[in-house]
Amino acid sequence: MGVIAAAVVVAALDVVVWIAAHEATPAAAARPGGADVVAVIDASSRRVVDNVPVGRSPTLVASGYGGAWVLNKGEGTVTHIDEATRRVVATLPLDVTPSDLTVGVGGVWLVGRTRGDSTQALETARLERINPRTDRVDRRLDTQTGAFVMAAGGNALWSTGLLPGHVRGAARSDATTGAVRRVDIEIYGDMIAANDEAAYWVGSIASRVARVSTRTGRLTSSMPLASDASLAAGHVPPNPTGVALGGGALWISAVDGSVLRIDQHLHGVVASVPVCKNALAITYGEGAVWVACSDSTVVRLDPKTGKAGAPIHIGGLPRGIAAGGGAVWVTLN
Repeated sequence: MGVIAAAVVVAALDVVVWIAAHEATPAAAARPGGADVVAVIDASSRRVVDNVPVGRSPTLVASGYGGAWVLNKGEGTVTHIDEATRRVVATLPLDVTPSDLTVGVGGVWLVGRTRGDSTQALETARLERINPRTDRVDRRLDTQTGAFVMAAGGNALWSTGLLPGHVRGAARSDATTGAVRRVDIEIYGDMIAANDEAAYWVGSIASRVARVSTRTGRLTSSMPLASDASLAAGHVPPNPTGVALGGGALWISAVDGSVLRIDQHLHGVVASVPVCKNALAITYGEGAVWVACSDSTVVRLDPKTGKAGAPIHIGGLPRGIAAGGGAVWVTLN
């Protein structure tokens, strides 16, 4: 059931991307960009200033430790781009088939199953850390989390996957020892964000969010993304596509192009801001929220005013987005 549920979530997101690709506007398609590149937006001028070629089928991207880190899912590699020069430093082959990538707790972390080993149990997952100074994997942790998504915070990695006993669930893995502890979040959360205070799971199917203290590893609060009054009025609950932390809030993008701003202690939805037709991914950095949209654009949302800026055309369909080093990094695939 855990693997099936994960596959359904991934398939659903790919359907959104497929639909988006067939609905791209002519204006966006006419601009420079292309496939298998990372579009670089200057965070100040909000203009595309570069397109950096990377590996085949780039999906996720994360920013940290002076670089942008790109997961090239089509070939199972990670590309390290220097944030200052916007040039590729290295492309690293991996010994896992990665499903997620995150930055924090001392390096760049990947999670996946060991490549070429068909005898692994479903709950087996390997966590690998890339040392950002050497571009080498310096830590490998074999866990029984079955993890396919994760986030880093509070000296731990927080994940969702298939736990022992073929039970879908969340877990905490110690970043030093790999010791695993199950986390009861009362939902199936397939999107995660974390900092040193808390980890948040968002359920795209349940349309709900849960908060866990990184200090105690216990659930502190949980809330639906749509109120009873909204549901009673016939409104469809939001279908989340991404989650980000920053500016004292939790930000969730949705298929309908809206962005939810949620109090970081889950006291309620502060605002719902329409940004574009379909929001595919979201990040926080450089003092703002950045949303990758299906019309081949990126939109900046000002957290102070709650207003969305003019769309920035990036010339291709985005898959992942990150902000840092004075820029916004968008994978085009």
